[in-house]
Amino acid sequence: MASRKAASKYQVTGLIINVGYSPSLRQISSIVTQLRKDVPEFAALVSKDVRASLLGKGADDILVPINPRKSKSIAEAWGAVHALMAHELVTDCEPAVQVPSEQEPPLPATLKSGGSNHDAPGSEKQEWSVDLVHARSAWSQFSVSGKGVKVGHPDTGYTRHPEILDSRLLVAEGYNFEEDSADPLDPLKGSGTGHGAATASVIMANSTNSPRVFGVAPAVKLVPLRVSDSVVHFNFSNVAQALYRARDRKCHLVSMSLGGPWAGRSLGRAVDTVIADGLILLAAAGNKWPWVVYPALFDNVVAVAACGPGFKPWRSSAAGPAVDITAPGDSVWRAMTNKKGAEKYPVKRSSGTSYAVATTAGVCALWLEHHGVAELQARYGGRLAAVFLSLLKASVTEVPGWDASAYGPGVLNATKLLETSLPALGAASRKTGMATPANAQGIQAIDRLQKYFPELTLQQLAKATTAILGDRAKGRGQAKVKNQAPSRPTLMDEVEFYVATDAGVRAAFLAAGGKGKTRAGLKSATSQPAKALEALASEPLRQLIKA
Repeated sequence: MASRKAASKYQVTGLIINVGYSPSLRQISSIVTQLRKDVPEFAALVSKDVRASLLGKGADDILVPINPRKSKSIAEAWGAVHALMAHELVTDCEPAVQVPSEQEPPLPATLKSGGSNHDAPGSEKQEWSVDLVHARSAWSQFSVSGKGVKVGHPDTGYTRHPEILDSRLLVAEGYNFEEDSADPLDPLKGSGTGHGAATASVIMANSTNSPRVFGVAPAVKLVPLRVSDSVVHFNFSNVAQALYRARDRKCHLVSMSLGGPWAGRSLGRAVDTVIADGLILLAAAGNKWPWVVYPALFDNVVAVAACGPGFKPWRSSAAGPAVDITAPGDSVWRAMTNKKGAEKYPVKRSSGTSYAVATTAGVCALWLEHHGVAELQARYGGRLAAVFLSLLKASVTEVPGWDASAYGPGVLNATKLLETSLPALGAASRKTGMATPANAQGIQAIDRLQKYFPELTLQQLAKATTAILGDRAKGRGQAKVKNQAPSRPTLMDEVEFYVATDAGVRAAFLAAGGKGKTRAGLKSATSQPAKALEALASEPLRQLIKA
C-alpha cells in the first residue's frame, strides 16, 4: 500500500513541547527529566543526556531532539505526543518531522522553485520585474533604496555570488540552523541548491555595481539564516528558531521564500511573538500546490502569489482566498549558483512564488525607509504588520478581469504604496488562530481539514471524514468501546498532519468524499479509505479509526 511505503519517508528529529512559560536552562533540564520518568513513550525516544533548548529567547516552546538510535517511526512519535499532552507539565506538543529533500513525498505537486524551462515573453530585460511593480519610479520619486532597513532571510543560506557578496550581507549576524554552526554558507546540496542566494539577489542586488540583477532594495542589509537544503518544509523548527534570531538581530522584516503543507502551532506562536515585537513577515504562497502553504497561510503573514510580464498570473502559483497580493515571479532574473561547471555564478531567469515574495519584501523595505523604521514601530508597535498589509492591499495595480478571490486585490505597486498616507490608528493586529484545540471531534474537525480539500464541498468532506474517522467526526457523539479512554484532542492534529503530507491519505479522503480517482499505487488506499490512515497512525488514532 502506498501509505505503508510512505511511512519510511518521515524522519522524526525531535519533539516540540510547550510549557506555557519561558523556562530557564535548569528548569528545562528538570522538565525533561520528569517527563522521561512519567511518560514511557517519551523516554523511549529521548536520551537521558539530551540537550533540549528553547526555540528562541523568551519562547515557551522547548525543542527536544530525538536520539537517532532510538527513533523508530512517525506513529511512535505521535504516540509520544498524545501521551505528553496528558501530562500536567505540558500545555501543547507536536513532532518535528523532516522529509529528506531527495525523498520528497508524492504529494499532488512540489514546492520547488527551480529554474523554468520556459521564459515568459516580455521578460528579456533584467529590469522588467522591478518596472512592473514601479520600484524604479519609487527610487527616484521618494529617494529610497532600502537604506537603514535590515531583512531576515531564512533560506538555504548564502553563496559567494558577486550579486550578493557585499558588506550589506551580514553573514556574522546569521546562523546555520541546519548544521548548528555559525556560518550559514549554502553547501549546495539537496533540491534547493543556491536558492538562498537567488532570492537574496532579488531583494538586495545593487544594479549600479552589477547591472545583471535589479534588486528591489539595492541598499538594504540582509541577514542570511540557513534553515534547510530545500524550500519544501515539513519541519518548521528551524524556521521558528530563525524568526526569533531575526528579531534578536534587530531585523525589521523577514522574507520567507519557502513553505510547507503542514505547520505545528509552535511556528504560529513564533510568528505571533515576533510580529508583536514590530516585525513584518512575508512568505511565498507556494508553487503548483492546491492550497496556500504555511507560513503564508497564517493570517498575519503576507501571502504572495506570482505573476509574469503583462500582469499575467503565473500558471503554477498557488492561489486562493488566503493570497494577499501578487508580484512578479514568472521568469525573474536572479543570481544562480552552480556547484560544477565553467560558469559558477551566472545570472538567469527562474520562476516561482519565491521571487514574488522577495520582490514584495524589497518593496516593504522601501516603505519602511520612506516613513522611518523607528517612527513606524513607535507609532504602531505590534500593529505594524497589520498596518503594512492593509496599505499594501489598498495600493495595488488593478488589472481588468483580475480574479481577486485567487490572487488578492491586484499586483504590487511600490509607488502607490509609498504615496498612500499612514492611518491615524491602523489595523488591529491579527493572530494566527493556532491555539491549542479544544476538542478533536465535531464540526471543528471538519473545518480544520477543509483548507486541504478545495475540491470538496463541506458536505462531501463531512461524508469523507465520517467514512474514515467514524460518526464522532460529525459530532454525533462518541462511539463507546470497551476499556477505551476518551480520544485526546491531539488526534485531529495527527489526522491533519497525514492529510497534508501523505498522498495516499489525501487520496483516500477525496475518494470517500466522491471526488477521488483510483490511481496505480493508491488502489487499496482509496477502496478502503480508513486503511490509508490506519497504516500510518499511532495506536490512539488507530483505536479511533477502528471504533
